[in-house]
Amino acid sequence: MKTFAFILVMLVACWILCDNCAQAQYAWTKDSRNPVLLGGAAGSWNSDLFCPFVLFNTDSSRYEMWFTATSGDPPWTIGFATSRDGASWNVYPSPVLLPDPGSWDQYVLIGACVIRENQQYKMWYSAFTASTGPSSIGYATSPDGIHWAKYASNPILGPGTALWELRGPLQCYVMSGPGGYKMWYSAWKAVSDTIRIGYATSTDGLKWQRDTVHNPVLNVGVPGQWDARTVGWPTVLFFKNTYFMWYSGQQVYEKAYKSAGVATSSDGITNWTRYSGNPVFTTTPGSWDQKYAEFTTVVVRGDILHAWYGGEGLVAPMCIGHATSPLTSVGNDERGGIPKVIVLEQNHPNPFNPTTTIRYNVGVVVAPSGVEGHASINVRLAVYDLLGREVAVLVNEKKAPGRYEVRFDATGLASGVYLYRLTAGSSVRTRRMVVVR
Repeated sequence: MKTFAFILVMLVACWILCDNCAQAQYAWTKDSRNPVLLGGAAGSWNSDLFCPFVLFNTDSSRYEMWFTATSGDPPWTIGFATSRDGASWNVYPSPVLLPDPGSWDQYVLIGACVIRENQQYKMWYSAFTASTGPSSIGYATSPDGIHWAKYASNPILGPGTALWELRGPLQCYVMSGPGGYKMWYSAWKAVSDTIRIGYATSTDGLKWQRDTVHNPVLNVGVPGQWDARTVGWPTVLFFKNTYFMWYSGQQVYEKAYKSAGVATSSDGITNWTRYSGNPVFTTTPGSWDQKYAEFTTVVVRGDILHAWYGGEGLVAPMCIGHATSPLTSVGNDERGGIPKVIVLEQNHPNPFNPTTTIRYNVGVVVAPSGVEGHASINVRLAVYDLLGREVAVLVNEKKAPGRYEVRFDATGLASGVYLYRLTAGSSVRTRRMVVVR
């Protein structure tokens, strides 16, 4: 019996390792249609495109993108485009945000971050006063994502007093929630010098407090690593009770990023842990993005992570590409904490005797139009032996979107491998568990 139990434990260990590999969410596939957004004619305001930021508008069932556009020389502006599928984009014919001559943002605008709350768009964008900085972050609002009004007291976040951010903050990512706003931002200490990632909070999105205790929250990597010189351009999502940050990095200073990695944290501030397999995204030799690939935005839709990034070939203009990664673990609405997908987690403990806990998520319902609803759906969680015989029904009722857990008592069942299956609406998830006496 002890030998059998050991074999079962080893089998489950292999299954769990495979499951974790599948759930790592670090394997990205570039879209065969790339680049999905090309610039305009040479010399036009949008002949080169980069730093895309994308959100999905559930009211209009479309993706909306704000990107930095340039004709090669300053001024750089912010453009706007829409798409139904994230790959075929319609570009608004003119910039939606311009630099103001003689102002703090007179040189270039770069790296917009946009959220939509109560039918209003809110944008945080970085800008330079001159080619060598300093840089700061400003704020603007819009009723439609096209017509923007800059905040009269801009900038809202300027250069810091700590050495690592003396030259000012760059591109940022903002997340809103019940407690206010969280911001992760890039910052530099001097021209052509290291870039690191800091953290700040705000109750209204306008007055920001830097975290002076933990900043920078993501430092450069160790010498010789792919991100030893700079880490920047953060995009952050919250799921599986974890903050995931995708960021671009450089081993040596260059004008553009070539690779991106991912790090995780339980609170979004402390103990950011880099994925051991970094970088998870990089350039493709001989392709349109062989020169650089700046990874700047990630969106969860259903069971898929979507990313858009700026890229450039050796002779081609700067364009925007699209990539996807399967989301096979918990996906949350990063702004409201509501699960986006159906998830069945591995039971814990496993193997077990005689009880274990099973956690699962019921996600929002996505209609064919792409509109999300929060209606309850039929949920069934049952346990089967390897012959397919049902041995227990743990849940069989309607459930609203949310996180749930149920305790399973295997008293009376023989040692062995069992399957537990979650059926939620039309989605089905199955995992293995082991009872060891």
